Amino acid sequence: MKKYIILLLLVILLVAVSWFRPASCQTIDRQELLKRYHNEIGTIQPDEELIYNSPEIFNDDQQPPALSDSAGVHENTQENESDEAGPAELEPFGYDLFSGPQGLSVPNDVADLDEYILGPGDNIVIYLWGKVEKEYNLTVDRQGRIFIPKAGEIIVWGMTLKEFEEKISGRLEMIYSDFKASVSLGKIRSIRIYMTGEVRRPGAYTVSSLTTLFNALYISGGPNRRGSMRNIQLIRNNRPEKTLDLYQFILKGDSQSDVRLSSGDAIFIPVSGARVSISGEIKRPAIYELKGEEKVSDLLELAGGPTAEAYLDRIMLDRISPDDERQVIDLNLNPDSDRPLDDIALADGDRFTVFSIYDMKRNIVSIAGMVKHPGKFERSDSTTLSSLVSQGELLPENVYLERANLFRRYADRRLEIIPVNIDSVLEGGFDLRLQDYDSLHIYSIDEVKRKRYVYIDGEIKHPGQYDLYDNMTISDLIFLAGNFNKAAYQINVELARMDSLGQISLFNIDLADGGKTDFRLQEDDHVFIRKIPNWFLHRMVTIDGEVRFPGRYALQSNHETLYGLLKRCGGFTQKAFPKGMIFRRQTIGDHLRRQNLPGIISNSQPLKEDSLGNLKKVELVRFEPDDLNRIIIDIERLLLSEGSEGDVLLQDNDYIYFPEVPSGISVMGAVGANGTIKYTPGKKAKYYIERAGNFTSQADKSKTRLIKADGQVFGGGRALAERVEIGDAIVVPTEIKKDRDWLKTISTTVSIIGGLATTALIIDRL
Repeated sequence: MKKYIILLLLVILLVAVSWFRPASCQTIDRQELLKRYHNEIGTIQPDEELIYNSPEIFNDDQQPPALSDSAGVHENTQENESDEAGPAELEPFGYDLFSGPQGLSVPNDVADLDEYILGPGDNIVIYLWGKVEKEYNLTVDRQGRIFIPKAGEIIVWGMTLKEFEEKISGRLEMIYSDFKASVSLGKIRSIRIYMTGEVRRPGAYTVSSLTTLFNALYISGGPNRRGSMRNIQLIRNNRPEKTLDLYQFILKGDSQSDVRLSSGDAIFIPVSGARVSISGEIKRPAIYELKGEEKVSDLLELAGGPTAEAYLDRIMLDRISPDDERQVIDLNLNPDSDRPLDDIALADGDRFTVFSIYDMKRNIVSIAGMVKHPGKFERSDSTTLSSLVSQGELLPENVYLERANLFRRYADRRLEIIPVNIDSVLEGGFDLRLQDYDSLHIYSIDEVKRKRYVYIDGEIKHPGQYDLYDNMTISDLIFLAGNFNKAAYQINVELARMDSLGQISLFNIDLADGGKTDFRLQEDDHVFIRKIPNWFLHRMVTIDGEVRFPGRYALQSNHETLYGLLKRCGGFTQKAFPKGMIFRRQTIGDHLRRQNLPGIISNSQPLKEDSLGNLKKVELVRFEPDDLNRIIIDIERLLLSEGSEGDVLLQDNDYIYFPEVPSGISVMGAVGANGTIKYTPGKKAKYYIERAGNFTSQADKSKTRLIKADGQVFGGGRALAERVEIGDAIVVPTEIKKDRDWLKTISTTVSIIGGLATTALIIDRL
């Protein structure tokens, strides 16, 4: 009795499983079932082999590497030896990381083999022990599959080793019982990677599949002196996968960015970003690469911090100014100072010098700005402003002589600004004696005086902003702007002027009077060139199809109509079908865009939540300008009234088309045969659907559409009830049905029950 209860429970369980799993069971005959049973109770057939080896596969361009092989074979042996050396006194930071022996082998073990991703060429060894003693030596083929006798094929490409072990254990439990299994890696496949960009030895490398991003950099020699240490990119499937900052590894030992490589990966090293240098009393003087938005304090941290002898009250910054001149700036980075810290942002090319408290030079002055020789100069008791200006040597132009600034620092750390008139200094009228650390900055005219502009808009060739020159007139501005367009109203122009109180005055300048063209312009004057009223060059429309003289026509006035155009083109031909007229106006779509119709439609679309909780818009309505540009016109009413009713004013670029008389009524969609049925006056849509083979079983009758020749559309019951006229079309859509394959489900269930019945018969005979 217990046997039948167990058998019934097995039937219920397997039938339930068949609802959720594809019917993929194999047909098992009685002989195979007996063989599996003998295997389960420990009987080994004499002709079975204890060890199964699948054939190995090789890549087209390589042999499988042994476990002791070198990590990589470099196919491009030419090294890039054209690296640029940095400044003689400093070296770029971090590049000595790759100065050791190259071609180091990559270890063939990893911290966690369970996470190893299997792929073609990998060698897998499976051991079985217990009632079953077997060993399978398997190699993943090019399709990512392995074959195990009795268990069949298994796709393993993309699985981790742990996932494969769970899958194969479940598969073997269907064949054997009372056994244990373990899975290990044998030989490991090779992969092809590419080193590109500013790398010492670029090219293609064949390496072990255990190779990581760091390993690849060591093998290729790392970045050259032009290459970036902070923006190394791993490109996978033509998209950036990972960005590596080697500074994090060198300074903090952070190797979280190190990832295992896949076949086809490319490692790209771009040109280095902005660089700054720091020297003097600092623990790691070097040239450092910036990532962006770093400050001086960040640079001190990269450089290991100042030494005990560093004088942080005055760190000298040598920087390139916006005028392509070098300037010297003193910074205070002493956290114990009463003055605010000068923790400014870094710029490309900055050079920092940290002085020693024992070596601070005091007898120096400096000059910067519009001089040929900016920098520091030694100060003596006779050094004056004129001697400093003479040493710096003023530039020949663009020098603002009315004022320069002398910055003076006192012993109590106060700073004073002293205005200096350079003209007076050169003439000997004001010649101040300088003190230690005095700094003179001479400005350019562009820095001090703002640029003055005037503006011109309208029917001019090049409207926009123009510099205001001395004694500039309206005629000068019109000439600079390329002169008038053809549609420009050249009798007078309008000028808007704002005074110092913000009040706006308008002037109408009569250009017919030659003297007015010499009207003097002032700063921020705005000149407007208007268009000739009702001016147009030629407004063109196109009429095509079955008219006597089709082609393009120029409109005579703003009041020309469609009926008038029909008279100009000679009327219709004998084959014309006026009711099927197509009238398209390109400006309709543009007007709808100006009314923000696309945005309104987009905001009106419903939202749908996917399985991950993300909201997405469901596009039920699409904005298609070409579908909206057609105007439906009652042409019969227009012709019968001779243009007095239903006429349309024409616009530029209108398109009118008159087709030939159609052959019949087109029927398409879910009908017996799509085609065109000869027109019979007075018949309805049902008549033509029956002539086309009637509705199919998939037809959605309630959504039948009748499309009239003039563009009108009728749907549902009205489409079937409306009388059909020559040139109309009938569309029958297909109904969407959701079916379930009951026959396949029943067939699968019967096969399972038959197999269980055979099993029960064998168990009953034991």
